[in-house]
Amino acid sequence: MKKFAWATSLCLVFAAGIASAEGLALGASYGYANIDDSEDGFSFDASDTGYKLFGNYTFRNGFGIEGGYIDFGEPDDDILGQSAAIDASGWNLYGVGTLGLSDGFDLFAKAGVVSWEADSKLNGIRIDRDSGEDLALGIGARFGSGTLALRTEFEWFDISDADAVWMASVGLEFRF
Repeated sequence: MKKFAWATSLCLVFAAGIASAEGLALGASYGYANIDDSEDGFSFDASDTGYKLFGNYTFRNGFGIEGGYIDFGEPDDDILGQSAAIDASGWNLYGVGTLGLSDGFDLFAKAGVVSWEADSKLNGIRIDRDSGEDLALGIGARFGSGTLALRTEFEWFDISDADAVWMASVGLEFRF
């Protein structure tokens, strides 16, 4: 909960005095997800394609909220001659600050929390299930005017059980 409060405060400070388009938007993105974890003499560093579905609302002052579902795919790696994979997904909630640079170009930063669940597999058999709530941060850009925009972003997740979890994605956003 402390991480969520910190992340929300950070976005409030960032959003002060910024202007952007107001309103509701829904979207979907497709991207490259990476999970890196080293512990007890082994190293897992793998990537896969993932996707996300999201909805956000931007207020008149450029501050907004965003929530969604993210699927990190199922990155797999070879560990000691065995096939290891992590199947991870989660729900997220962010505070978002948007900087409108022109009618068709915005930059944004977001901070919030991800509630995740991951299955660790060895040779296709689940050997562990873990879950948690951790800090999530992101930066991105939105290109387009009117109702349809192209959105690119990078998100980093401070998952306490992993060294690094991130996703770079490109998607479409439909603004109402």
